Amino acid sequence: MTAHLPGRGRGTHSEPERGAPRGNPLRRRSDRVQRWAGAFAVVLSLGAVPGVATGVGLAVHRTEMHKVQDAAGSYMVEAHLVADAGVHKAAARGDDPVAAQVQWKQRDGVVHTARVRVDAGTPVGSAVQIWARPDGTATRVPPTTPSEAVLAGWLTAIVTGVGVSGACYVSWMGFVHLMDRRRYAQWEREWAAAEPGMSGRTHDL
Repeated sequence: MTAHLPGRGRGTHSEPERGAPRGNPLRRRSDRVQRWAGAFAVVLSLGAVPGVATGVGLAVHRTEMHKVQDAAGSYMVEAHLVADAGVHKAAARGDDPVAAQVQWKQRDGVVHTARVRVDAGTPVGSAVQIWARPDGTATRVPPTTPSEAVLAGWLTAIVTGVGVSGACYVSWMGFVHLMDRRRYAQWEREWAAAEPGMSGRTHDL
C-alpha cells in the first residue's frame, strides 16, 4: 500500500500553482503604495525629527550664548530717576512700563545716564535696580546665564521635535485619508460593474 502524504496528492491546494501570484490577492496597488509610503515616512521621521530638533536647539543655544558674552562684565547697581516717569503715564497702557532716564555711578567713579523701563508714575529720585555694562549702557533685564542658555536650547529642541512629529503625523493621516477615499471610490466602481452579473439582473430584460 502506498502512503499519500497530505498536500502531495492531486487535487490539493496546499501549495500555490507554479506561476501564480504570491501574496494577498485582495491587496491593491494603493495598499502597496501606502505600505511603502508608511515605511518611508517612518525612516524620514526617525532621521528628520532628531536632526531638525537638534539643529534648531543648537541655533538657539548659540544665540543665547552670544547674549551671555555680550553681557559679560555687567553688574547690578542702584540707579536713581532724574526725571519723573509720571509724565509718560498718559502714553502708557494701564501699568505698562515706560522709558525713563536714570543716573548711576560706575565702579570707576564715572557717572552715567541712560534710559531704562520703569513703572509708570515712578517719581523722580526713586531708586531702581539696573544691570550696568562697562560700556556705560544699562538695562533692567537680568543678563542671560550659561545655564539659562543651555536650558533654552534644550526646551527649543524638545518643542521643535514635538512640533515636527505632530506635523508628520498630521501629514500621514491626511495621506491615509486620501488613499482611503481612492480605495472606496475604486470599490464602488468595481461593485457597480460586478453586481449586476452576480445578482442576475443582466438577464432581466
